[in-house]
Amino acid sequence: MAPQASGRLHCSLFPQHLGMTLIVVIDIIVVAALVGIALTKGFERTLPVAACFLLLFPIESQIQLPGLFSLTTQRVVVITLLGLYIALGKTRDEGGRKRALPLKYLVMVQIVWMLVSTANSFVFTVSLKTVLSQILDYFVVFYVFSRAIGGVETVRKILYSLVVGMVICSVFGAIESYSRWSVISLFPPYVHRLSTGVYAAVSYRGNRVQSTFGHPILFGGALAMAIPQALYLLTLAKTRGRKVFLWSAIMLMFVSIYKTGSRGPWIAVFLSLAVLLLLNKDRLRKYVLVIILMTLTVLIVRPGVWQTIWDLYGETMDPDTLQGVSYQWRYALYRIAVKELDKDFGRALWGYGPESFFYLGIEDEFQGHMVTYDSCDSSIAALMIETGYVGLLITALLLLKPAFVAYRSFRKLAKPANSLCLVLLVNMLAFYFLMTNVAIYGWGQQSYMLWILIALAMTYPHLQRDEGAADDSAQTVPQLVEAMAF
Repeated sequence: MAPQASGRLHCSLFPQHLGMTLIVVIDIIVVAALVGIALTKGFERTLPVAACFLLLFPIESQIQLPGLFSLTTQRVVVITLLGLYIALGKTRDEGGRKRALPLKYLVMVQIVWMLVSTANSFVFTVSLKTVLSQILDYFVVFYVFSRAIGGVETVRKILYSLVVGMVICSVFGAIESYSRWSVISLFPPYVHRLSTGVYAAVSYRGNRVQSTFGHPILFGGALAMAIPQALYLLTLAKTRGRKVFLWSAIMLMFVSIYKTGSRGPWIAVFLSLAVLLLLNKDRLRKYVLVIILMTLTVLIVRPGVWQTIWDLYGETMDPDTLQGVSYQWRYALYRIAVKELDKDFGRALWGYGPESFFYLGIEDEFQGHMVTYDSCDSSIAALMIETGYVGLLITALLLLKPAFVAYRSFRKLAKPANSLCLVLLVNMLAFYFLMTNVAIYGWGQQSYMLWILIALAMTYPHLQRDEGAADDSAQTVPQLVEAMAF
């Protein structure tokens, strides 16, 4: 899916050449940091730092390569990470066997089907670039993280780095909320796709913060995943300083997600906390109850907060308001997707090609008027039109498999080790829920987070079992020696 606009373009504070200089400096620092850590501390230690970098920088941080592609800072991170992995990474487990890549067959099937869809694309060149982008931007990240994570401690460090990255973004969001200055203004202007349609009028909801993300909804979606991660890390915190930091991080992220003014992320974080409250029996449940109590206190002490939420809900249910139009637009997209695919059996199978929606110029009725569908606020609807029903099914299988693994591991692993599986599960389900009403999949920082979390969900259970077996073995030897001495 293509990037969306926030509806308000941030003009750069600096001349074009100074903005480009800033990007070059950032890229040099990123490469130097990853290479330095890999050479001095080992490749595995670069993973948490890379995870943080992938969240921090906006899409505006890019160097245009004419005729080729945009070299974003995230792509610099991915290319550097892949090069270091090839040179320094280890791909074997403790028994000397080559570690199997999880989901490899589903990933291969999706790539093949995307190529089939591209071969029949309405816009072949655009679709081909999109497929190559998906492979480089996300599948490479999944591959490296899945193969290079060597222990449970690295998994926790990666989660901690994701939280740190979102805290930094939340600081930028707080500054944006109260000063109307955006960190994006430091970079050369970049016009995102989907700056028309319902997103063109987004300013009607006031000053919605987006930090370094492509849209406030995307920032809110990433926060909805980071908040449960921070709660889980709080259960592991041993020092007072780390506990203070994590509680402060949670509060700051809650303020930021409120300031995004985004309904989907609000619902996603509420559902995530509800699942954690119902299924978790350990310390994590206590912290969720504390969050709920603090939220209720804020709503009582600051009735304006509750009034804002209630008014937004009422306007969402009113089709005559802009919020209501935005809400109804999402349902119309599914109707249009089915209608377009029903026109041709081949298109129903493979669609019109990856990222082709914005070139189709679909015209149809919406609320009694003929309109052009120039924005697609649903990743599910876009997948239907662009890759057909088969492509949608393949993507669903690819995304739901790690969620199933996380749930099964939550049921099978011993407490409290299984808590992380539940957190990863609610993170993925939150993202999938947002896919139904936001163009959140396949671009942006939040998609990097998703594929990192999928890699963690597929590797953590095996790492936890291996470490548990090693601990049991270490305890058995002294007991055997003691018994023999007796």
